[in-house]
Amino acid sequence: MASKKENEELEKFKAQLVDDVFGKDTHGKVQMEKVVMLFWQFRDDPSVIHFMSQFVAKFAGSRDVFAGIEFYLPQLAHMIIHLEVDWNDAILERFALVIAQQSLHFALQLNWILQGAIEDYEPELPSGEPNPSYNPLYYSRCIKLLQNIERCAVYGRPRSAELQRLFDQGKITKEEFDIMELHDRKFNALQITSLISQSKGEPFGGELLYKRKIRTACFKPKPWKARFFTIEDRMLNCYNSKGGNLVRSMPLEGANIGNEEDGKYDNMFFVSNRGFHFVLRAKTSDDMEKWMAELKDESKSQSIFSKNGEASPMDLLKDLTPSQRARYNFFKHERDFVRDVCDIAERLRFKDRAERKVLAPEYMDELNIPECVYVPLCNSTDIWRRIDRPISKDVKVFNTKERCPVIMHFVSKRGENKFPNVNLDVAEFLHAQFDILGDSTAVQPMEAIAEENSESIAVILPTETSNSPGENGFDILNESVHRSIWNETSPGPDANGSLNPNQKGNRQVQAFLRSNLSGLPRNLATRIASRRRLNSQNKDFGQVKGESIPILGDAKQSQDDDDDKSVVSVERGSVLTGGEVLLGDPEVGEVDMESMIRAKDIVTGGESWAEKTRRMLQENVIESDTGAAEVTSLMAKSNDDLRQEVFVMQMIHFYKSVFAKADLPLWLKTYRILSVSKDTGLIEVLTDATSLDGLKKTEGYPEDGGLRRYFELTYGEPTSKSFLAAQRNFMQSLAGYSLVTYLLGLNDRHNGNIMIDTRGHLMHIDFGFAFGMAPGHEFSFEKAPFKMTKEYIEVLGGPDSEIFQEFKELFVAGFMEARKNSLIASGLVEIMMYKSNYPCFTGSRYGNGIPLKRFEDRLMLHVPENQLRRKIEGLVHGSMEHFGTFLYDAFQKWSNDYEI
Repeated sequence: MASKKENEELEKFKAQLVDDVFGKDTHGKVQMEKVVMLFWQFRDDPSVIHFMSQFVAKFAGSRDVFAGIEFYLPQLAHMIIHLEVDWNDAILERFALVIAQQSLHFALQLNWILQGAIEDYEPELPSGEPNPSYNPLYYSRCIKLLQNIERCAVYGRPRSAELQRLFDQGKITKEEFDIMELHDRKFNALQITSLISQSKGEPFGGELLYKRKIRTACFKPKPWKARFFTIEDRMLNCYNSKGGNLVRSMPLEGANIGNEEDGKYDNMFFVSNRGFHFVLRAKTSDDMEKWMAELKDESKSQSIFSKNGEASPMDLLKDLTPSQRARYNFFKHERDFVRDVCDIAERLRFKDRAERKVLAPEYMDELNIPECVYVPLCNSTDIWRRIDRPISKDVKVFNTKERCPVIMHFVSKRGENKFPNVNLDVAEFLHAQFDILGDSTAVQPMEAIAEENSESIAVILPTETSNSPGENGFDILNESVHRSIWNETSPGPDANGSLNPNQKGNRQVQAFLRSNLSGLPRNLATRIASRRRLNSQNKDFGQVKGESIPILGDAKQSQDDDDDKSVVSVERGSVLTGGEVLLGDPEVGEVDMESMIRAKDIVTGGESWAEKTRRMLQENVIESDTGAAEVTSLMAKSNDDLRQEVFVMQMIHFYKSVFAKADLPLWLKTYRILSVSKDTGLIEVLTDATSLDGLKKTEGYPEDGGLRRYFELTYGEPTSKSFLAAQRNFMQSLAGYSLVTYLLGLNDRHNGNIMIDTRGHLMHIDFGFAFGMAPGHEFSFEKAPFKMTKEYIEVLGGPDSEIFQEFKELFVAGFMEARKNSLIASGLVEIMMYKSNYPCFTGSRYGNGIPLKRFEDRLMLHVPENQLRRKIEGLVHGSMEHFGTFLYDAFQKWSNDYEI
């Protein structure tokens, strides 16, 4: 039970959030971190959730807003799945469908989150044993939402191409285009969810005898049992008795239903899908026919993707327009491609270690690569790269006890044929490929997905057609695509045609209220008024800043300048274009090239990432290739739940953005992690780097003197420019990771999980133990606030050196900034902890809110300001050469041969 003071602080926090998002002008920005907090804090008020959903959807055409939606997708999806509120409307689900229509990439990311949740909550484990985490409510929610996401993916924005042509012909303005396009997506989402929610009266049901076959041991049969079954919302529900407890639920979409031909008894039939196989017995033949008819109707109703990975029935596909068929193929092929990539790691896991390196290239050669797939370790706003072919020769296999991670490389292409803009982003490309070019005729009406007699879209549009944009030249197409998919307009001018800095309130909100003919929900309006009264009284309002924390994205070539469309943006890897290889940017900073050459000899075996990608391109690209060719890489993992690591990386990325906002030179390397199921996923490859364990085992690493001697041999004398630059890189990264290691309670920090790059930066990986969870639990050796070994201190020149003092100052400054943004960070943790299955949030040791309490304690929220600096500096002193750190490294050396 929260105390009175805690409730008062929470009310202040809510009022601050409301005022920051709606009560003051935000200069055209939507502060997505605070929007997510508002969703969470007002989760019991449907009117607020509905208003927030409409508001965010209105401005999702901005790159910044959409990037924020994607960044906070884990929290949004977690709330959609787990909030137990009794609403009459699927508000958050419909919001997700509106956004999914805007970006197929977003739809895919949400699809994979839902897939993992379905596996969490399904009735049975793969072994056939009952699932202790089974939850019929969450399971059915995920199944239904996944089916609706699939519909959005296939049917897309129904009138996108038609609206685009009207806009290109000058028949509607950009503002009219945006309004009509958003209306189209909302209407589509409403129709799709209405198909689920429309009542059909009492569900069909009755008593049946049934046997269940387990998915292992050759479908070992179970004995006959009498159970009460119902068919509702495309689910076959099994109860222990009429009105009794739900035993299990089976999705019927795409299920197989038929007579049990070898049955020993009369009136036997079966129902099966990927996860279930029921053999059922009705009392009479008439009952059996009724059950089979109802089941078949439900299995075919709006079925798009079968659940066994195979194609949908031809009678469904033949009714799709060419554009819808293309979207269907893309969505299916992309999921199949990612699954097949992960399956390589899973297949190798069961092979002898000696065989794995031989078999991996063969599996890569056998990999089916459809004509339009990509590696989804990116945002919608990142550059589109189509996967063209595998590079089998350079596949790398990691042999561990329980799994077999595999690094794979592919030749990828951009700027091909009809899309000469080499810097087109993912959302723009998919929009152009499947919304604009899909049909050369008028777009089909909404009846393609609506039930019979449903209403058509309220906006009446002309039906005449023009030539396909592809026939008129694709430069024009690219310009119109760029204008239509992203809307970067600034806040509207006042009556005099200019922005008025003295205007009160949020102009975006005012424009939104006018266009929607609505008002602020009471819960929001009263808090804005309360906040303004507090401001007028000059009362302190706690630790929440009014400013937003923009999430740092990956640096890339600007796409806003039309002159740059033919100029290839070059990142760390090399690019082949026009028969010429553009060498990747090594980003050496102030480290000279001689030092970089020495560093790459030890860290990367003598071949930098830029040089390696140049070699792979020269060996694998043929002369007939068009567009720009690159190397796209990934690590595939199986038998490993990456969802906790996804969240930890999100928190590291959040703190990286907090430090950048404060202009603090704390260095953190964020990389992409994608969980695609409960136990498989993809990870971005870190380049020009190796683990400290690998570094110490490399020929050329000094036998004596440790890391300090390595730095001197690699970067030069301690007074040289290169050494000082590498030393500063080391210090800034050590300070950054020391902070996040402490704040996020990261453990298992042995030298196999800490990397170093050719410029001297440290990088932490593998976050399976977070928020205080540790190997050995309460008996863990890792008792220090963070890892600060004797070697680290020596690289910095000792505890009395000037750069060590700078390290301490940077650590203190970073801690202060993290503390100022504590309520947002705590909110993100609280959301993901709610009904969580993450190991760091569950069980007797880590459940019941314990990690959140410890997280807030580590932020020292209750420490007086005059004691704070001393406490923070105490973390540094308490970590220096901690005996527990030495013991854990020694244990890892003994058990896993990781170098100390």
